[in-house]
Amino acid sequence: MTDFENVMIALPAHGHPFTNLKERSIEIIDHHQERLQTIRDASHQLIEGTVTDYMRVLFSERAWGDMAESETYAHLEHLKESGELTRASNNGIFTYTNTD
Repeated sequence: MTDFENVMIALPAHGHPFTNLKERSIEIIDHHQERLQTIRDASHQLIEGTVTDYMRVLFSERAWGDMAESETYAHLEHLKESGELTRASNNGIFTYTNTD
């Protein structure tokens, strides 16, 4: 997204249209990097944390819910795929553990 030079206006799935696609893309990337770091830091305390456990670290209580869990799950899976976390299934509930 940061390489699209000729885009005049972006029409996001939510929120208002905007014209600064490159800058907004960088903001979103930075935001997700911060979220990933928060999960990395929390993984040392949570040991075998569930998606819900990590969601409660990432989001304020008023934001808890399906969307917050979905975003949290995506971040956890990203860190699993990069080798930073492992995932286990206990009675159908995923738990994530730091690989350190």
